[in-house]
Amino acid sequence: MRKFKKVLIAVDFSEITRDVVGVGCHFAREYGAQVDFVHVVEEGFLLLGLDGMALPAEDLESIQAVVEARKAAGREKMEEIEAIARKYDLTRIETTIVEGHPATTIVEEAHERHADAIFVGSHGWSGIKSFLMGSVASKVLKNARCSVMIIRPEIKENEDD
Repeated sequence: MRKFKKVLIAVDFSEITRDVVGVGCHFAREYGAQVDFVHVVEEGFLLLGLDGMALPAEDLESIQAVVEARKAAGREKMEEIEAIARKYDLTRIETTIVEGHPATTIVEEAHERHADAIFVGSHGWSGIKSFLMGSVASKVLKNARCSVMIIRPEIKENEDD
């Protein structure tokens, strides 16, 4: 049987995060795996103006202030995630907040940490929103060197049926 010693759980603090954390923590408990929670603060798109040119230094300072504020908020949310993980009796837990492109950074972090599996959420977008926003989950699935579990939102059955 395959061994899973370390799992990376990607969290973006959206609605699906609680489900991703729950499934990932349950899996980690069953396999006795270490859990690494990773949150990616995406800041690259903020560094260029609408015309594609670099922003003036004062704008860059404002952007860096926003990035730092997002990191601080992320640290608070990571404390909540850690508390949830402890309810699963997990003792080997790491939390990390990094800057970068979410899909690329998640894959890189998993590789650098020698993760055996990645747990990531899907927002369930389709159509034009999926085309414009892209899918972090599908990019992670395509590029990861380890197993990937994509947690989708629960689909509500039509109550009229």
